[in-house]
Amino acid sequence: MHRTVATGAAAVFVLLAVLLSVPSAAATTIPFTPSPANIGVSFSNTEVDLFSSGLNGTTLAGQPMSLDLVLTNDLLARIQLTTPDALGVTLTVFTNAGTEPGFSGPTTGFLINPAGNPWSAPQDAGRSQASNGTFSMGLTGFSSGQFGGAGTIDISGVHFETSFPNSGFLITNSRLRFTLVTNHLIFGTAQQLPEPSTLVLLFAGISLVGLAYRTKRTF
Repeated sequence: MHRTVATGAAAVFVLLAVLLSVPSAAATTIPFTPSPANIGVSFSNTEVDLFSSGLNGTTLAGQPMSLDLVLTNDLLARIQLTTPDALGVTLTVFTNAGTEPGFSGPTTGFLINPAGNPWSAPQDAGRSQASNGTFSMGLTGFSSGQFGGAGTIDISGVHFETSFPNSGFLITNSRLRFTLVTNHLIFGTAQQLPEPSTLVLLFAGISLVGLAYRTKRTF
């Protein structure tokens, strides 16, 4: 599959406008529902995908889009930011193009906290398109300073300010992907998520089990 990537070139005026805004009723809300089997499961060193039909049938007409990609059923994603810059959050939009559908316009975004507000100032998003009819926008390069130095954060979703390609194709599906390396992610409601002290023990236990397994296989 051929993929074309555009650098996350900053659009100064768009960025300034977004800096003055927060998610609002004007944003289009796209719901994503984690599988019940994934609630309470610790994910690390993997990619976690959620899908939504919320944009299905939309024509790509170059329209500006303010998107709130939110978890349903009062669910949150708790992320242990062992290595903040290794975290990736990407929206991929599938279309009926059968070829490259075009790039989205200059894009910014941020993670949304449990109260529905930005976790940090907007940052430039990378953009790509692929020959399988998809185009993507994604956030990477997070730093602990963006979250007040917190080692663990809860998010209710992701916000993007963008514009769709002006190619006339139709959207057929959307995927929200969390790319994790050393970072851990757990889905759950505020009541289901473990307390921070318990979370540290849980992640430590998972790491020790993995280490023991790898050691056993070495001999």
